[in-house]
Amino acid sequence: MIWGVSSIGLAIASYFSGSLWRSEHPSATISKASLGQLDCRPFLPKVFVDRPPSPAHPAILEATKVLDKYVSGHFAKSGIDTLSIAVVTSEGTLYERNSGVLKANETSSVPVTSHSMYRLASISKLFTVLEGMILEQKGIISWDDPVERYIKDFKYHLGGLDPEQPYSSQREAPITLAQLATHMSGLGRDWPSGTAHNWPHDVSGGGPPPMNGLPFPTQESFFHSIEEHYTVSPPWAYPQYSNTGFGLLGLALAEAASAAYGTQLTHAELLQRDVFDPLGMNHSHFLATDANKGSIVVPSFDSDIVDADFMESMNPAGGQFSSLSDLITLTQTLLNPGSSKSLLTQYSMDEWMRPMHAFEEDDWTEVGFAWEILKARDSHDRLRRIYWKLGNLAAFHSAIAIHPGTSYGIVLLLSSSYPYASEIVYDAFEILQPAIDEALADASRDLYAGNWHVSNAHANTNASSARISVDKGTLYIDEFTLLGVNALEKLGADGRVALRQTRKDEFRLAIGIPAYNGKRSMGCFPFWNTYDGWPVLNNKPINAVYFTGEGEDRVLHVPALDIAMRRG
Repeated sequence: MIWGVSSIGLAIASYFSGSLWRSEHPSATISKASLGQLDCRPFLPKVFVDRPPSPAHPAILEATKVLDKYVSGHFAKSGIDTLSIAVVTSEGTLYERNSGVLKANETSSVPVTSHSMYRLASISKLFTVLEGMILEQKGIISWDDPVERYIKDFKYHLGGLDPEQPYSSQREAPITLAQLATHMSGLGRDWPSGTAHNWPHDVSGGGPPPMNGLPFPTQESFFHSIEEHYTVSPPWAYPQYSNTGFGLLGLALAEAASAAYGTQLTHAELLQRDVFDPLGMNHSHFLATDANKGSIVVPSFDSDIVDADFMESMNPAGGQFSSLSDLITLTQTLLNPGSSKSLLTQYSMDEWMRPMHAFEEDDWTEVGFAWEILKARDSHDRLRRIYWKLGNLAAFHSAIAIHPGTSYGIVLLLSSSYPYASEIVYDAFEILQPAIDEALADASRDLYAGNWHVSNAHANTNASSARISVDKGTLYIDEFTLLGVNALEKLGADGRVALRQTRKDEFRLAIGIPAYNGKRSMGCFPFWNTYDGWPVLNNKPINAVYFTGEGEDRVLHVPALDIAMRRG
């Protein structure tokens, strides 16, 4: 199996049914009688974006010990040549390990380090999208731009297999940059396609170049194949994983940037300029050379792939080399776009994290900008998104997965006959998530929970107080008295109210519309249009609070009444 296996279902199908990762959504077994009992429980605030947990937190320390034992056993029993893995936060790592030797087919060689270089396969696609986000920030492209804006005379085959059926013109159904980045263009997986000469006796001739007997395509043969082959479906109709689409995206971005920068750039040169150099990613590149070959991992079989030139047409989809240390740097910038080293604004990162297609056939897999998105259960049985990118290339297998809700990620690089990097990462999340959730609850208590009162110096508002707690992964305001009035009761609540984060240290009281006749749950819909539906006072929403300061100087503010409270 060669690069670009992102059929994450393949990995799932081969993986055991675990408690954290399962395809059965709980709603599939909920009876109609219990629908009215469902509610919308906000997650804890994203404290770890810029305040990551310490590796010394007792729960995390214990979990990483368990993870290390698991990784050691997997390395020993799975025929893995080399392994590099890290659990990453926005400011460092909670766990890191490198095992094996640089060249597994030699009797004497240096150990693998965090700077050893692996072929990334489809993880290359993340860098292609990152480049697109950078160019969009600079005003050079829009994701809604059609490909022909940058590649003149671009043609593709919109017709279906039945010649009698009508089909749209390119003007009516343009292929856009966003469609390429989300696998929604309708282009096939690997073009030029090989020929199945012996079908139906066997399926030889399939797969991507060069596995299908064809060389990596030149740009001329690449564009010819797009014009010649039938699209799988019309643009935006349905996701179809497409290395071809990402190759095309990289070529279009290079043309857009070349025109804007005033110099002709290849995809590789563009990434060097806009990504590798600014981030100090000194171990990321596209070709094995005499200068870097001493640091490249060479697998014990199918080692020729190390020397392959994927050409400009396929580099954006799967041709990149990188190291664990470089991917740690990338992951940190994804976890906190507000950091000084990030290349993207928060706005661009939020755009990148948008799901673009949810599969109706299930309720836990989605497609994003190069991401395969899965939903996994947290410690309180709520589904949360984890953003994956898998790569498989001959004997190289890799994965980057980030959990935006709790602000950590896992990077794994393998050279191995064992093809399921995803299984190791799945298990790592299952081991780590309870500890991360516990650390997040502790951090949320430190920042927000407790009894808050107005100081005696403000006697006119001394009858104001609040009690805030953390319970089962949600932040609640249990009591809220303002100027002697029960504010929760005045807002229509019949008990404690969840606090939903709207910005860093800023919250709205999550008071929603009652379920219809008490019989039906609309999930979070009764809440989503009510957070800012309350009146304002002094141009401040009456259902909002925010926090400032650190430690003993922490202050809870009620902006509508200009009230400030301290813990004690």
